[in-house]
Amino acid sequence: MTKVMNHSEYIKKTKTMTDSQLSHVIDDCRQVIELQSDFNPNIGYYMDEIHYCAMELNIRLQDRHFSK
Repeated sequence: MTKVMNHSEYIKKTKTMTDSQLSHVIDDCRQVIELQSDFNPNIGYYMDEIHYCAMELNIRLQDRHFSK
């Protein structure tokens, strides 16, 4: 079964996650994509997860940098 992402809800979810959790999701999704890209119908979902988690980490990094 193909997963369907609610993009706005997932973006909200990333804001509640720790940096460690965001990095873990990114790493897990990358591994799945690498190992299963030929046959897993959810690769697009995992790519979206990577994108939104990385986006949140970048926002936090910018906030830390500019708040100094």
